[in-house]
Parts: sequence; structure tokens; C-alpha cells
Amino acid sequence: MNLLRWPILKTLLLLLCVSLLVSACSRAGLAYRNLDWLVPWRLNDYLNLDSQQQAWLKPRLEAHLQWHCSAELPRYIDWLQTTEGILNQPQPDNRQLLEQFSQFDAALKRISVEITPTAIELLQGLNDEQINEFYAALDEDNLEDRQDYLEPPLALQISERRERMQARTKPWLGRLNSAQTDHIADWANGLGEQNRLWLENRQQWQTQLRAAFAQRHSADFAEQLTRLLQQREAFYSDEYRANYDRSRQALALLFGQLLGSADQSQRERLGHRLRDLRKDLSEQQCKA
Repeated sequence: MNLLRWPILKTLLLLLCVSLLVSACSRAGLAYRNLDWLVPWRLNDYLNLDSQQQAWLKPRLEAHLQWHCSAELPRYIDWLQTTEGILNQPQPDNRQLLEQFSQFDAALKRISVEITPTAIELLQGLNDEQINEFYAALDEDNLEDRQDYLEPPLALQISERRERMQARTKPWLGRLNSAQTDHIADWANGLGEQNRLWLENRQQWQTQLRAAFAQRHSADFAEQLTRLLQQREAFYSDEYRANYDRSRQALALLFGQLLGSADQSQRERLGHRLRDLRKDLSEQQCKA
């Protein structure tokens, strides 16, 4: 799934959600077996939890991981098997690829629902210093992303987008042929100012998050945070919502084009990697 350009949401609230799913897609076995310390370690980039908070979080994290390996991993394995079948077609159907994207989104949503009660209680227990540390970490991320993705001229943004996608596809397909590099170039160019829209929309969501944090001891904080975590699409701007749908269509088209122009060795390489990933995840399942 590194083949897919899913944005990693570097915030405390979705850290666990993304860590659980992304780690299942990259060196799955090693990462998944170590989530019990990887998640707190990553969390430390945003918050310096005291010993009492760490002790409180540990059993809740263990419960989330137990739920995930028993309830979610079987879904991922089925997802990969379906994906293998789609990619074995001479020309994958874009509608089938879009449905696979939707199922990926649904997995993220289920994890977000699962962790919401923990996030609410954890955040309500933070002191002002910890909240300010979290804001500072977000500001640092935002500055770095603006420098990397927005400040370069648009032509350079598009060029770097093309290079990133080529780098992500090569482990799965091997050396790309000229038709595939042309398809990626067309895709990168067609997204235009996606970087600006992505960053502006994320900033808009974070503004709402900060407003909720300011009222974290109020009676409606749980409701506010639940909506922020579980209904992120409700906070999309009209421009971003329209662009999101277009970019999803463009990604499905690109994947179909890449597979349609793949030679036999590329298809065998992709199939082998998908089977290995499915096998790796199968070995991580646990009992409910």
C-alpha cells in the first residue's frame, strides 16, 4: 500500500489510527508485532505524557491492538486478495479500484471510531503545558510541509510529485517503462494545485480542533471531538471536496494505466509482493 499516496495525518488524534493501518502495509510483520512500543514512541513527538498518563494509556492501547488484530486484520487480508484479483486483469476496471479505495477509507474510519473514547479521555486530562506542546508540534509540522510542498513554484511541486510517485511504484513494479512514466507525468500535472488545497484544508480542520481543545472541559467536548475524528469530511471546504473526488478518480485512472501498460515481469513482481504481504498479515492474526 505504499503504492497508494495516502496522506499521513501527523496529529495526536489520528496518530494511533494511521499507525495501526500504515504499519500493516509496510514491513507488516515487524512493524505490527512492535506497535505496542512504536505508537507510544511516535506519540512522544507530540506529547510528553507523564508516568500516570502513560500507565493509563498502556492497557487501552493493548485493548485497541487486540481489537485490531482480531477484527481488522482479516478484513485487510480479504482486501488484498480482492486487489490481487483486480490487478490480475489485463486492464483493471477503474470502478473496482475506486471501490478498493473506499474500503481503505472505511478501515481508517473504523479505527477512528474505535479510538475516539480513548482520545477524548486522554485529551481531557492534558494540562495547558501539554496542549501548548501539541500546538507547537503541529506548527512545526505545518511549517515544514509548507516549505516542502507549497513554497516551491508550481512547476517544481508537480515535478516532485511525479518523482515521489515513481519512487513509490518502483518497489512494486520494478523499473518503469516509458509509457508508465508518461502516465505518471500526466497524473502529476493534472493534480495542479493539490498541495495548496490539501494544506489549506488541513489547516481549517486544525483550527476547529484548537477551538475544541479550548473547551475540553465543557460538557459538549466529547461530541465536538467525535465529529472532528469521525466526520472529517464534514470540515472539507467546497473546493477541497471537489478536488478530493477528482484526485481519487485520477488515482484510479493512473493505477489502471500503470497495470495496463505493465509487462509480464512487472505483473509477476507485483503479484509476488501482494502475496507476501497477505501471508505476512495472516501470520499476525490473533484470537478475538
